[in-house]
Amino acid sequence: MDPKFTAQNPIVAAAERIRAKREFGKVIDAATGQSAPRRPEDAEESLRLFAANAAAACKRLNAILGERNGVKLIGLERPLRLRLRFREHRAGLELDDVHQTVRVSGLGLDGEYQFDPTADVPALINLSKISTEEGYGDRLTASSLLKLIASDAELPAPDHLTGPGPLSF
Repeated sequence: MDPKFTAQNPIVAAAERIRAKREFGKVIDAATGQSAPRRPEDAEESLRLFAANAAAACKRLNAILGERNGVKLIGLERPLRLRLRFREHRAGLELDDVHQTVRVSGLGLDGEYQFDPTADVPALINLSKISTEEGYGDRLTASSLLKLIASDAELPAPDHLTGPGPLSF
């Protein structure tokens, strides 16, 4: 929409942001919705599947945003670590092979996580939260992590809306 119009009408601007967030959510879910062909046997294999799902979702999200280097997923070996970056947002996942857990840092997700063996897609459960805290038992999937990191992303305006249009005076 025309910036002059949205500046005059905050309701339209808010509706565009809500619509964009829903579209991002749909695209991210579509990229990571497939289930693993077999159950991973340990935390390292699960984290590798988690990284594969996140990489597919990053590619789709970057294609929609029109940014080549919008969301970056960086994988490091020995010990296996993942770094996810989008603008000023950062998240890190580090494998603790001895305890078969994953340390997550950034985006308010700090804590020790363990993979849920019953989940269809690789999903982490926070072991650091007690049962009375909000979010206890919530699963962290590649999809939900990307939704969280790209929560303030906005779609570029379509080309047909940037011109003066048929009703210009």
